[in-house]
Amino acid sequence: MKENPAMNSTATDTRELARTRQDVIGVNPSRARARVRALLHHEALTPARLVAPILVQPDARPTTDYAHIPTAVALSRLGEYVRDLRMLGVQACKLFVYVENKTDSAKEALRPSNLMVAAIQTVREAVEDMVISTEVCGCAWTSTGECAILTPDDRADHERTCALMAAMAVLHADAGADIIGPAAMIDGSVTAIRTLLDQNGYLDVGLTPSVIFHSHLFGPYKNAMDTDPGRGDRRGFQIDPEHQGQALHQAARWLAEGADALLVQPALTSVDVLVKLRGRTAVPITAFSVSREQQLFADASDAELCEYVRMLVRAGADLVITYDATRIAAALAGAR
Repeated sequence: MKENPAMNSTATDTRELARTRQDVIGVNPSRARARVRALLHHEALTPARLVAPILVQPDARPTTDYAHIPTAVALSRLGEYVRDLRMLGVQACKLFVYVENKTDSAKEALRPSNLMVAAIQTVREAVEDMVISTEVCGCAWTSTGECAILTPDDRADHERTCALMAAMAVLHADAGADIIGPAAMIDGSVTAIRTLLDQNGYLDVGLTPSVIFHSHLFGPYKNAMDTDPGRGDRRGFQIDPEHQGQALHQAARWLAEGADALLVQPALTSVDVLVKLRGRTAVPITAFSVSREQQLFADASDAELCEYVRMLVRAGADLVITYDATRIAAALAGAR
């Protein structure tokens, strides 16, 4: 068969055009026109992606002790606070409480009428559809400030600590919590919590354990909530920041134990882990922008703050816990 000169000419022209297009200098057509940009724009950051960490305080505690944390509120103000959040479009909160009666055994954590129970009930009464997440860990409840209950020779009592965390989870679920967040990274704790929740009929209560790096970015929270351990740090229950592999391995262990989702913190220094986890698992991932991060961004503009949180979403976070939830949600509403 003879070659068709016209066809050869057309193929040559196409290749030449492709080479020419590669050399064109100008604005990409997908960015050039405002109406095209508007068509392609899909806002990744919305108030529904934000979770507000609320540090609930006894009414009698002086406000000067926690004024440096914008989401620290007295129990009597909690209902009003969450109603305002919901009006801005924030649909979830993570509750922490200041504990006055700390003991070696953390017995206050299991008192049926403790401050956490009161806080959960207050939020549920104020905003029926608010998603409530809580933390189960010894650090707020033990007089030592440790995540674990200690043995007489100052070693972590694994069995008693797992039992404490599981019992706390059931108490929180009884009060109305939707998601339980084990914070102490103790192997076996997620299994223990899931088992006891299921045995008590809470098969639909979620478990979101933490993957936590040791960090100084938790400082303002620890100062406000008096959770600093006596030895100065809790490295045995957190990951050294040099070891990305340990974080990825711990996440895999949590999922094997029955976790429904994962929480990575601090967000600012864990973006590499967030990206890799997003590529390895389809479960929901939350990035926790912790207390010192809020202070670091205090002088930033609303646009700059939103840019940072958008980056966390782009990196793989389905949700972002941030002490600036109110500010960000208000800024997004203003932008609309």
